[in-house]
Amino acid sequence: MKSIIEKQILEFKEELKTHKERLEQAQAVVANEIKFINMLEGGVQAQELLLKKVQEEEEVKDKQEIAK
Repeated sequence: MKSIIEKQILEFKEELKTHKERLEQAQAVVANEIKFINMLEGGVQAQELLLKKVQEEEEVKDKQEIAK
């Protein structure tokens, strides 16, 4: 009986180790994806601001041409 219990304890410890390693790997993936998402969102914001600036400059240029 004792050996069965000890064997079960070892199996549980091995399974626990495996799941802790998986969790650690998953957390690393999540951290990397968060960084990547933040970079992409920053790129989108930068391009949107650039587009807005270009559109505003075009509007000013168009108004100046109309005024001539």
